[in-house]
Amino acid sequence: MDFFNFFKASFFFVITKYIVILLNFIRSIIIASSLGPNSLGEYAILVIILEYFYYTNLGIFFSMTKEVSINIDQKGKQEYVKKIINNTVSFQSINSIFVLAFFALFFGFEYYGFFQIEIFNTNYLFYILTLGIIYQAKSFIFSYLRLYDRINEMVKIEFFSSLFVFLGIYFFVDDFGLDAIFLISIIVNLFVLIPYIKKISNFKFILELKIVQVLIYVGLPLLLFNFLSLMITTIDRIMINQLVSSNREALGIYHLGYLLSFGVMTAFNSVIFLLLPKMLKQFHSSKEVYSLMFNQTKFTEFILASILILAIITISPFIQFFLEEYKRSVLVMQLLLFAYFMKGLAFLPESYLIANNKHMNTLVIFFLSLLNALFLNYFSIILGYGIYGVAIATIGTFYIYTVGIFCLYFHFEQIKIYKGITRVILRPMLFMTISTILLYENITTLWLVIVFLIFYLRDIVTYLKKTINLSQELLNSKKS
Repeated sequence: MDFFNFFKASFFFVITKYIVILLNFIRSIIIASSLGPNSLGEYAILVIILEYFYYTNLGIFFSMTKEVSINIDQKGKQEYVKKIINNTVSFQSINSIFVLAFFALFFGFEYYGFFQIEIFNTNYLFYILTLGIIYQAKSFIFSYLRLYDRINEMVKIEFFSSLFVFLGIYFFVDDFGLDAIFLISIIVNLFVLIPYIKKISNFKFILELKIVQVLIYVGLPLLLFNFLSLMITTIDRIMINQLVSSNREALGIYHLGYLLSFGVMTAFNSVIFLLLPKMLKQFHSSKEVYSLMFNQTKFTEFILASILILAIITISPFIQFFLEEYKRSVLVMQLLLFAYFMKGLAFLPESYLIANNKHMNTLVIFFLSLLNALFLNYFSIILGYGIYGVAIATIGTFYIYTVGIFCLYFHFEQIKIYKGITRVILRPMLFMTISTILLYENITTLWLVIVFLIFYLRDIVTYLKKTINLSQELLNSKKS
């Protein structure tokens, strides 16, 4: 696919993502309103378990993306690419059987009274198991379609699955609660994916030990890149449940703020998802890495800052007006947006480390970030900041992680750390710090907009000019 068609397809994918965000936003409001804070807290725990299920693939989907993206256009590598894809499907099929066996063992132990779980109803785990397997298939399908730039098909899957899940929850959640949410998700996703699941069955069942070892060796560290957010989210939930409140109400309030912030960043994450193979290829083959890294990081920072400011202006009043019992979720959402703002900046140096097989060096940063999350969460709660302190701790954790990733990049590119930090980290750090203080002190949003303009007005003018010039070039090329 040439650049123009890729851009056009990507544009429609992002537009679809924004439609999906709107549907998911309204769906979150409906679920929160219907369940109430206590049941929403139980739902938050079940969602975390479902997210952990995704990581049972040991990162082989990430390693498949990495291996295929840097070899797909090379002569003599087509057979290797086919082997990578076939081994990925085969390994995950067997892996899913082991997961099923583990769940069966769990239910057996619970049935015979070896342990009891009170924080959620274990009957819901049947839904989690089924959804987990479906989402594994969906993840592979999306990874495969992305590698071959079949973006229009991804658009259809994303749009119709979100639309039908939304409609089902809208009509049935009041009567059937959590059962409706999970059953509808299972039925809709299975229905939308059936044509693609049939295609998966056409792949050859091959398990070559050397290739599987490569997939796992490459995949596990890549898994940690994505695993970090889930681990930090889990630490947040545990700390809130154990230290903030004895019931699930605080957890439900925090979870809505998390859902809203995560939903806002979904469009950005979808762009990352599309661009990852191309970024890996770029950083694997380009000799002008530093110039690319600086320019692209600057643009990424501007996009992220713009998204979060728009979200804070538009979504916050909506929640305060329509969901009065969730008013505290607003500040949680606003603070978590700055946490994801910092994490988003790590995308490009992460891609560089992955593309150049240096990602094993990130393990120390990963574990230090987790220790930092535990430390900051505990002391922010002990000092009386409650769920807001947990959100601020998440900002600090992602900030430390991002700085660590950039420092690794500076080290391998032989760039002075002070010079690199000043050039790519100083501005977002100041913007984040000042904005966080303004939000926590409940100072009018107008000041937040002023701070944004102080830091990014020059970027607005620069990128606006570039957009106009690019549009004119495209129009002239079409006329000629």
